[in-house]
Amino acid sequence: FLGARDQFSTRAMTLAEDVVNSIFERGVNQGTIRVLNYVIAALIASIFLAIATGSGNIHVYILLFLSLGLLFSVNYFVGILYGPNPDDTDKKEENASPVKKKRSRSRSKKAE
Repeated sequence: FLGARDQFSTRAMTLAEDVVNSIFERGVNQGTIRVLNYVIAALIASIFLAIATGSGNIHVYILLFLSLGLLFSVNYFVGILYGPNPDDTDKKEENASPVKKKRSRSRSKKAE
């Protein structure tokens, strides 16, 4: 039982450390995105709880729809930003080929 408790506190500390360390880094790191996902999941859980207790009118359902949209859109755009870059794969393929392609130089319009 104590081992599981220590493992949980270690995981919580690394998550908290990621968020605190993200203050000193450019952009958004993985820990911040993870915390954002947890917060949005808690929002969705509380909305489901409101629906389950019977106080779910149309406004609660609209809020549920908006929060699900927020969760999916944030993760979609983070996936686009931090996903594989097609330019990087082209560079890797060029470096892998033994024959180097000759670049053609293009002239600027001023030179013409």
